[in-house]
Amino acid sequence: MKRMCGRQGDLFEERAVALDLDLKLRTKLTPLLQALLTEAARFGAEASAACDAEGGDDADHA
Repeated sequence: MKRMCGRQGDLFEERAVALDLDLKLRTKLTPLLQALLTEAARFGAEASAACDAEGGDDADHA
């Protein structure tokens, strides 16, 4: 087994981490995760709409 301490992981490295949650915990966490994802999607849509309304950032950053 590889040591993860002291090693920076690659953002695109696939990690197969599957947690076996019992049914009671999964039932509790599912609505919380759905609410979190819904809020994140709404926030992203609002930020995107605000950027579009401002005309975006067309400045040359080079």
